[in-house]
Amino acid sequence: MRQLPLFKFGSRAKSTSLGIALCTMFIVASFSVANGLGSSMDRLSATFESDYQLITKSSPEGIAFFGEQEIAEFRELLAVGVVTNVRILPYDESVMVFSVTDTYSVLPIPLGQSTDTVLKSGLGYSYGAITLVGATTLELDLNGTYSSTIFPSDWLLTSQNVTWALTTETGRYNYAIAGLLDSSDVAMLVERGFSVQSMVGIIEFLESGVDEIRSDMLWVLLPSAFVIAVLAYSFVGAEVSDRRHEIGILKTLGAGRLRVLSYLLGNAVIISSWGGLLGVAFGVVLSYAISTFASTVFTSVFVMRVDEFLVAVAFLATVVAGVLGALLPASKMTISAPVEDLKEVGRST
Repeated sequence: MRQLPLFKFGSRAKSTSLGIALCTMFIVASFSVANGLGSSMDRLSATFESDYQLITKSSPEGIAFFGEQEIAEFRELLAVGVVTNVRILPYDESVMVFSVTDTYSVLPIPLGQSTDTVLKSGLGYSYGAITLVGATTLELDLNGTYSSTIFPSDWLLTSQNVTWALTTETGRYNYAIAGLLDSSDVAMLVERGFSVQSMVGIIEFLESGVDEIRSDMLWVLLPSAFVIAVLAYSFVGAEVSDRRHEIGILKTLGAGRLRVLSYLLGNAVIISSWGGLLGVAFGVVLSYAISTFASTVFTSVFVMRVDEFLVAVAFLATVVAGVLGALLPASKMTISAPVEDLKEVGRST
């Protein structure tokens, strides 16, 4: 009995594999976004050792500045400071710069900076001369590091004098952090136009949103898997149409149904696996490219993170979808009689 012909990776197989690769790339990139958000939330949650409260005052332009007289009754319960967004040179990118005055040791770790220098935490800037461009332009030195369980690691720490100069709001603040406010204190602050938010509560709110995104990943996987199945269906259907006469002859010579089915599904496995591997590679590259670009444009803790398990899920979903899509045309060809295959080709020619 003759062997069934080997798979030929022609133009049809290449174009189908490329289409499958694009679908897999979308799956991997989407998984990376959701997984990165989850990792970011885990990192943010770990920064808060206790339930501190963030106090701000809003204005039509954004966060408003306030003076110490507006919080005089609670001053011993507060750490106050200024946070602002500036351009940093020679890197020519946006970065958050903050200062904090913790006279009454509200924060778990002393953090006040008394000199007009700049400290970093997780940012990769080199030590040396830098220029901060805000409402005014200041030439400073980046010459040390800080560690905090409250403030993000991608912010720069400096003195109050520097942030006041950058904002031209000398003697005023735009945030406060409290650890021991009771309900009456909160009510009084709210009456004065302040917003009091639990920092842990903010993270819990964001985590609930990330959990919803993670649960919705199925709705990313299903449409992509459906497209992969359609591509595999079209490919195997075209292969059956082109080789029906040849397969009919092989059936006549004794090729069993299982052999024919395994051959056709094998074709689907090959194009799905090739497309899946190519798509995984594209997806990983795309994820890291977007993450790198975002980190240079935005001062955000949110990143895209590729997880090996989710990559494996994306690849397996691609192969399974391809096999399921090919099952219908392959089964029709398997159960058809050899005489019908030969007659069908005879009519078409």
